[in-house]
Amino acid sequence: MVAFTIMSVVLIILAVCLIVFSTMSVACDENSLEVRIGFLIRKRFSLGDVVSCKAIKIPWYYGWGIRMTPKGWLYRVSGSHVVEINMKDGRQYLIGTDEPDKLASFINEQLPGKVGE
Repeated sequence: MVAFTIMSVVLIILAVCLIVFSTMSVACDENSLEVRIGFLIRKRFSLGDVVSCKAIKIPWYYGWGIRMTPKGWLYRVSGSHVVEINMKDGRQYLIGTDEPDKLASFINEQLPGKVGE
């Protein structure tokens, strides 16, 4: 009975993790970038704090989910292409997306000093 209870609890935890980490959406407007993983986890970046960004390919061993990598915090649920975002305070973030070139281009257009160029 104890083994069944433990196995049930572990199975429930795994199912919740699967639901939470199975989807990710990235939304960007003129002022901010928001990353949502599942329905619980949300990270918002002010584009005024971004120094630069570019689309890059990262190695498979960086993994998926939310984790610290040698290049900064990673937010990703699939694929190997991300947008590398460099912040004014020196932090870096890697944001996974299906369209990294499009997202990096949009963010770069919103950066201070890029208007009218």
